[in-house]
Amino acid sequence: MENDNGGWPMYPSCQEDIIAELKRRIDAGDYTEMLPPASQLAGEFRVNVKTMNKALNRLAAAGVVERRKRFGTAVRPSGGAAGEARMIEVVFSGFTAPFLHPFWSEVLEGLHDVFSAAGCRMILNHIVSEPETHLFDLSRIRLSEAAGRVVVGPGEKRLLDWIAATRRPMICAGDEVSDPDMPGVFFDFTRGIGDAIDYLGKQRKCRRIGFIGHIEAWINPGMLQKFHAYLHAVQRYMQMDRALIEGCWPKPGNGRTAVRNLLARTRPDALLVASDLLIPEIAAELEAQGIRIPLVGCDGLRLEKVPDDYRTISAARRECGRRAARLLLDAMDGKLTGKIGRHAIEAEFR
Repeated sequence: MENDNGGWPMYPSCQEDIIAELKRRIDAGDYTEMLPPASQLAGEFRVNVKTMNKALNRLAAAGVVERRKRFGTAVRPSGGAAGEARMIEVVFSGFTAPFLHPFWSEVLEGLHDVFSAAGCRMILNHIVSEPETHLFDLSRIRLSEAAGRVVVGPGEKRLLDWIAATRRPMICAGDEVSDPDMPGVFFDFTRGIGDAIDYLGKQRKCRRIGFIGHIEAWINPGMLQKFHAYLHAVQRYMQMDRALIEGCWPKPGNGRTAVRNLLARTRPDALLVASDLLIPEIAAELEAQGIRIPLVGCDGLRLEKVPDDYRTISAARRECGRRAARLLLDAMDGKLTGKIGRHAIEAEFR
């Protein structure tokens, strides 16, 4: 069936069908620079202008087109020729090379699994924060012309908002970001830490359970998730004692100093450590001081030497990367009916 609008066939009032047909036309080169006005397309597809605008907005969110007031809907260069590999930019920050990082490497591998299977080209943009403040200088960061982006590591709202302002589909992967409007796949340690504290309190009869990890956050409050879970769970077994809590950034070399500071104040009968990265040096310091207590780490990293009395709360890092990649591709392909949203992966006490 044809109409008088260039001979295009009629389509039902379904956003998915409209999006699929507009993408087909762009890939075929029917639209190379500008799409017809929304009112014209609405008449062709026999839908109201509101429905057409929703479909065009979803194409814009997918990075296929760009919409500007008083300008119209333009085809993005990255939305172009069929068969051309789409480029996905991974914005990464860590204390070592991306695929050598003991925690983030598995998240990156999960991203690569999905993007490579989808025929996408994944590029890494390793950005560095100021060592003392952990803040990013936006004037020194350059973004590519990627069709979509994944942010792995950084949680600074100003940086994330700046990346989101490029109006390319984006998603965060890994640590929780406190902004409720920022799309992401993040780890939820709440239940896992609760189970660990129950194990220490009920089975091991521990009543002085210490904590080493982030206890303050002036950039991303989401970094306090583990600490808050500890505070909630531990009070089932003991009254809070500030002496049992030691703040520490989870970076190799910081654990030994942190446990020394804690032991100088008090003697715990168990320790919850917010990152397995710190476990080897903490275990070594405890052994040097002749102290044998249960240790519970977080993240589930593979340790070269596992302490005798040690368990961990494991995060499915590769699955986090895979899920984030699938959600981003769905957004880019216009398959999501709404926003990407926030998705939690529960960590498990093992």
